[in-house]
Amino acid sequence: MLAPFDKSDWGAIAAAFESALKLPLGQAWSPEPEKKFRPGFVGVGWRDGIFWVRAVLDDDCLTTSATADNQNLWTLGDVFELFLRPMEGEVYYELHVAPSGHRLQLRFPDADMINRLREGKDRLQDLLVDEPIFTFTTRTVPGGWEILAGVPAATFGWPAGDLSGRELLASFSRYDYSGDGSAPVLSSTSAHTIMNYHRQEDWKRLTLRA
Repeated sequence: MLAPFDKSDWGAIAAAFESALKLPLGQAWSPEPEKKFRPGFVGVGWRDGIFWVRAVLDDDCLTTSATADNQNLWTLGDVFELFLRPMEGEVYYELHVAPSGHRLQLRFPDADMINRLREGKDRLQDLLVDEPIFTFTTRTVPGGWEILAGVPAATFGWPAGDLSGRELLASFSRYDYSGDGSAPVLSSTSAHTIMNYHRQEDWKRLTLRA
């Protein structure tokens, strides 16, 4: 469990996450990182019935053309992504945060849905969640940006309160755009040997501790 922290105080946030599990972003699918790859790490923990995520991302050029929530943010510029699946079922969430303060929320009923989408058998629009199911805040820092995101227990169908012992699969990723029209640099905390963020066999199984 994380120590108490003021969500408006980035110094307090960093201190609360100091002893939390930290997951580095990488490119496991590539023998060598791309020249434009910029590092980052993600810390995770829980407090007050909320699963908290703190990301610290190096970035040479923050950019996005997002203007509203639930746009296809990964096509519009820099984005940080959370993939979260409680172990009690097959449902998982893909949550995006853009530096502009916009979000994308997708609820997948099962692991095969991504294949049905890619084959045109289902529509991405049908997976959108309009009502906010997580909170987040971002800030720009010299050389990059930081994100604090909180997913309440209710989103996972868990009772509010003590989350110790709860288990979930988690993966975190990003699209890092340079602003020069080139393809974004992709990275993930998961050891994806194939570049596919939805490969749940590569996600990390987390057990939340008291």
